[in-house]
Amino acid sequence: MKIVLLFFLGLFSIYSSFSQNAHKDSLTDLQLKNVISLYDHYTNDNAPIYNGTEYLFYTFKREGNPFFNSDNLLRGWISYQGKMYDPLSLMYDLTRNQVVILFPDSISRVVLHNQFIDSFHLAGHTFINLTQAPQQNLYNTGFYDLLFNGQVQLLARRSKLMTETIKNDSVITVISSKDFFYIHKEGIYYLVNNQKEVFKLFDDKKHELRKLMRKEHLKFRRKNFESVLVKATAFYDQLIH
Repeated sequence: MKIVLLFFLGLFSIYSSFSQNAHKDSLTDLQLKNVISLYDHYTNDNAPIYNGTEYLFYTFKREGNPFFNSDNLLRGWISYQGKMYDPLSLMYDLTRNQVVILFPDSISRVVLHNQFIDSFHLAGHTFINLTQAPQQNLYNTGFYDLLFNGQVQLLARRSKLMTETIKNDSVITVISSKDFFYIHKEGIYYLVNNQKEVFKLFDDKKHELRKLMRKEHLKFRRKNFESVLVKATAFYDQLIH
């Protein structure tokens, strides 16, 4: 693509050399806009982000949603190889760990190369691509949902599992969610599964944190663990400022 751009710019340079005496400034601006327009048109469908494989749809009978939030394409953005693409229509297949975008033809769907995705935003959530770092207690490379970003961070590693069962003489694939929550504090990632582990990690402000949570009528329960954990992390972050 650099070769194509250089070709167009070369044409522009040659042509402009013959136009120096005829409304030089305005003509030069117009020519430059035309060159950029030609380049954008040429590279649109061939942008690096579209160089993935075609997405394969599920064909088996299933119960549950294999995607994050929705099985429909949603508007969002992606940072891919350091370049921002905004807006895009995308979805996140959690069972396959695939980020899928709509091709410019508005029909095809493309699976992106995970290693080139810096981050992406979908359904109000920002996912960042982290590389395993055993020295920081992080052992899994992949996408983490950044739920809170302050002096401490709260992240969720989302996943969905598929199990087969038989119902009415038919094989059904049941899809269930499994999330893992991490608190990033002082350069270390801590996996937290329950209230005890949260308060142990926030021990230096445990009493003040409990007081704030009582005031807001917040209690850790299995069904609301994520929402309460987000608020507890935010409270702790305020307390250590």
